[in-house]
Amino acid sequence: MTTTPKTPLRALRITHEQIQYVHIQPEPSSVEALQRSIPCDYFDVVRLNGNIDLFVDDEGAINGSPLNLYLTIVAHALGTPAVLFGTGIALGCNPNTGDTISLTDTQLAHIDRIFKSKPDPKIVDRLAESLAPFPALVALLRRD
Repeated sequence: MTTTPKTPLRALRITHEQIQYVHIQPEPSSVEALQRSIPCDYFDVVRLNGNIDLFVDDEGAINGSPLNLYLTIVAHALGTPAVLFGTGIALGCNPNTGDTISLTDTQLAHIDRIFKSKPDPKIVDRLAESLAPFPALVALLRRD
């Protein structure tokens, strides 16, 4: 019996410095592919609105990884007030099964809009609350 290889998953790799389109190869192991892409030993899944999941280093806040403002803004803009560290991978989520899938064109465009625009005042307020331990960053976010 032969099996058909799985199609690579279209994703965004988001570091504290850049955002890049990547493909995650789900074979032989999606877990190992994500661990290599992040890079980390253990990752967590941050569920966002719009059927988007962020896979992030589970130990990012304690292993010296830098604060990732890009990931933090995306999480807040998509309904999850999380402060995230290190590298993250954005992938789609099938709302019926919970399976990890490629990002759709619509999801990519939505994330792209988040990156290209200033967060609205409600999101800035939520960010300011979450990022209170980083007052210089809060001041930067509040500037017009």
